[in-house]
Amino acid sequence: SKATVSVLYCFRIISSPSPKNMPSMMLAAMVAAAAAASPNFMIFMADDQHFYFDESPVPKYSGTAPTLKGMNRVREEGTVFLRAYAASTMCAPSRFALLTGRYASRGEYSISQAEREYKNDPAWDGRPTVSVPSSKIQGNDNERTTARTLRDGGYRTIMSGKWHLGVNGDWQDNYSGLISLVKEAGFTDPVAVYYENMVEGNQASDGTVYGHNLEWMVASSLEVVQDAVDNEEKFYLYFAVTAPHSPSPYDDMFLDERATPSGWLDQAPVTTMSSRADIRAAGNNDPDIVSHLWVDEALIAMMNGLDSMKVLDTTMIILCMDHGMGAKSQNYEGGARILQAVRYPPLAVPGSVVSSVVSNVDTSATITDIAGLTPAYKVEGRSWKDDLQGVPPSNTLPKFVELGMDVSVVAGRYKFFSLGVYDTKAKSQDGTYPYFYDCTQLYDIVTDGGEQINLARDGEYSEVVALFQSYVACHEEGVDCEMSVVDNLQIAVANFRTSETQLGDKITSVPRTCTPLPPVSSPTPPAPTTPPTPSRCGGIATRNECIAASCPRSSKSCEWIDEACTCPHTPPTDCTNFTTRGSCIAETCSDTSSSCVWADRACSC
Repeated sequence: SKATVSVLYCFRIISSPSPKNMPSMMLAAMVAAAAAASPNFMIFMADDQHFYFDESPVPKYSGTAPTLKGMNRVREEGTVFLRAYAASTMCAPSRFALLTGRYASRGEYSISQAEREYKNDPAWDGRPTVSVPSSKIQGNDNERTTARTLRDGGYRTIMSGKWHLGVNGDWQDNYSGLISLVKEAGFTDPVAVYYENMVEGNQASDGTVYGHNLEWMVASSLEVVQDAVDNEEKFYLYFAVTAPHSPSPYDDMFLDERATPSGWLDQAPVTTMSSRADIRAAGNNDPDIVSHLWVDEALIAMMNGLDSMKVLDTTMIILCMDHGMGAKSQNYEGGARILQAVRYPPLAVPGSVVSSVVSNVDTSATITDIAGLTPAYKVEGRSWKDDLQGVPPSNTLPKFVELGMDVSVVAGRYKFFSLGVYDTKAKSQDGTYPYFYDCTQLYDIVTDGGEQINLARDGEYSEVVALFQSYVACHEEGVDCEMSVVDNLQIAVANFRTSETQLGDKITSVPRTCTPLPPVSSPTPPAPTTPPTPSRCGGIATRNECIAASCPRSSKSCEWIDEACTCPHTPPTDCTNFTTRGSCIAETCSDTSSSCVWADRACSC
């Protein structure tokens, strides 16, 4: 590999009889190779952060986007991943995947909970439930973490912020017990830890009312990092900020900085962060903007601290989200796609981008790969180290997104949904996703980033559907399932659809009733001998029924405009200007009033 060549070259330089005349490029190569051999690591992850950046999926954030100087610096001085996914669209299961390199459905606690609840139900297909209550690191899973692998490899392993992976809620008021709980998962130095999501009026064991305290997290983490640097130890820091998640970080900024879950501090934390008053002023006292600015200030302070210790450029900074907020608790793009950017000069080229599909379940494999360590358990993710170096990706496993008993698969240009028997965690349908209740869904994310056209209903995609069903089967069996065709999908962000949509409220509904696909062998029914009546759209009274229907003499969906269902205006066309199958068959030829035809990769009347 390139790294090996660089290291061998450096050894030759070191043995040179004239080191004083060594060119500066050679010195730089030595430093880069040494850093690449065993760097430090910092995962910086906010909680419920909005996806403000250009590569965000639809629905796009529609509010005012603050200027996040710290995050922008990581992006500008490193690599941005355009198609990064969370392994789940909720906090705890996403964190489980991030910290273990295994999907949350593999967790012992998740499996035991599902067996206890559904084992006597003949309708249950054996899928575990992936949710916040069921996604915990317990028992043997404490042995299967990135932190334990790195700890056993000589790293100081530091955790700060929101844990959210403990089973026993009693730790909420037992801070020393909470620290012991996190240590069981392989962290040598848990500091400034929060058990799970907070509520208004949290109290520590000494009666201290506390809330978000990012200054405490920063000061405590940097103190341990300094100790590791002083002792010439490598470190791995999982910095899981509690904000912008509720309760309101803005309100908590008015609490005393000495108030923490561990109790009342003797003195306020000392950091380089701007004062809370200045942060509020910078955000014009807008609670949402201020919350994100506070998170960004923490990142800036952490980077400043690493820089002052002379370890900033030898620390791989992984900036990420736990899940999307555009469709949180849904496997659609708005919930599954996340921000991921990496700053690490020896590998990440400033201003570069990676278009291949990655997941936060890959983070563990990447870190241990770069650290030169081998986990003692099976890791399901794949390293994206090659992607950083511009090497064709070896990351050829499909990526899975789990929620409840639903499983989604991302591979190449397609995204597939296999809904479980039970709807254990879902949001109500408000028309955002027309095929929300289809048991089987397939979308072309390049041409349909808003996931509006379920290709699984089209018999021409039956082979693709069958392929993705085989991926789901591999996943359920716990075996690797290499993609049969690797489509790296070097796409531009502009190719994604940008329709603005919103989601409805959460619901719980078991058992589920969803719409099955027609038998794959069933031929497409012939066109009716009599033309459909022009009132096919006009006679529909509800929005959901409207957008699910098609117009006469066209496969275009009806449109819901001004509380009425109508056919969209179709300008004359000769079909030849459409370059994809989906756009072609959705149009009508002006000469024949029949649908355009897609054949031999071309559209025609």
